[in-house]
Amino acid sequence: MIPLKDSLTQGPLPRVTIVLIVLNMLVLGWQLTLSGEDASSAKLAAEHVSKRDQAAIELGAIPFRLTHPGSQCGVGSEGIVCGEDGLVEAGGTVGTRIPDDLDQAPWWLTPFSSAFLHADILHVALNMLFLWIFGGALEGLIGGRRFLALYLVAAYVSAYAQSFLDTAATGPVISAAGAVSAALGAYIVLRPRGRVVTLSFVPFFAGLLEVPAALLIAAWFALQMIPGVGNLASTDIDSGGAAYLAHAAGFAVGIVAGWLIARRGRLRGGAAATPGAIAAG
Repeated sequence: MIPLKDSLTQGPLPRVTIVLIVLNMLVLGWQLTLSGEDASSAKLAAEHVSKRDQAAIELGAIPFRLTHPGSQCGVGSEGIVCGEDGLVEAGGTVGTRIPDDLDQAPWWLTPFSSAFLHADILHVALNMLFLWIFGGALEGLIGGRRFLALYLVAAYVSAYAQSFLDTAATGPVISAAGAVSAALGAYIVLRPRGRVVTLSFVPFFAGLLEVPAALLIAAWFALQMIPGVGNLASTDIDSGGAAYLAHAAGFAVGIVAGWLIARRGRLRGGAAATPGAIAAG
């Protein structure tokens, strides 16, 4: 089955959601142009770092940098190394200077920039599909400004949640999954009985079907989480791992935001965001 849209999506186009999807796809296109090429720096090229990996290191949210503001990272024979004040303990010698071979974004900006980077086409396609379905529906419920605020807050919270799991980790955390998870969390609170129109190819059930949104959200988490059982902190760019704790943290942010909107806010169009009214949706 291929999910298409929320069954009650209506009103104006979800402009913020569309802009976010377009930006993610543009960044993916840029990443694909870098795939397989040698890094621009001679030092990085000597360590067999591709331009695509270089971009991930420079723009990704590296846990060590986020938990040690002002620190720097470089690439050596044993992978990514980071240290405070540009120094790192290497080979038992304190004060070894990190190679100046990266042009890293400011540490405080990397949770934002990392949310637009992805490991592969399948990864970004899955995230953007669910962002379109649930993010678009959520934007219709709470408005573009509140949806964008939720998306950005979740990007930062999810990056830091993964970072505090292992503050010494030097593998960059990349993906929009943490922010997308927030959209799923808020949606399930505001529309717990929501349904999604899907295109089915199953014999005797082919055609357009409506399935519970909660079922699709559970399937999304299964796809994200099952490969990472027992390996929550696998974020190294060479390992193919993913930041699973970041997904859970983003989902929790969405649940809290949805609950606050239900308690204190108003849905778009003037409908009161009360728990009773939401459950009826």
